[in-house]
Amino acid sequence: MNRQPYTLEPLPRKVENFIKRRDRATQERINSAFAYILHSPFRHENPTTIKPLYGSQNNRYRYRIGDIRFIYRVDRDNRLIRIVQIDNRGDIY
Repeated sequence: MNRQPYTLEPLPRKVENFIKRRDRATQERINSAFAYILHSPFRHENPTTIKPLYGSQNNRYRYRIGDIRFIYRVDRDNRLIRIVQIDNRGDIY
């Protein structure tokens, strides 16, 4: 069964600004991660990269890129992904 990839909703301004302040290599790593979750939002070959958030964070996941984390919400019915927040590891939670 070949399913269509998910669609990424437009990024919030805070997320865009965070990405713009990073060096080009980090920007490319972030963009690669965004592309990855469009095809596989729930699993990664490295099990510490994607983790579900528990508690009141229903349908939210955390993606790890070095010291950067981003939180995203998955709408399975409409096949949409919304990046909720991105920040350094110590500042996002």
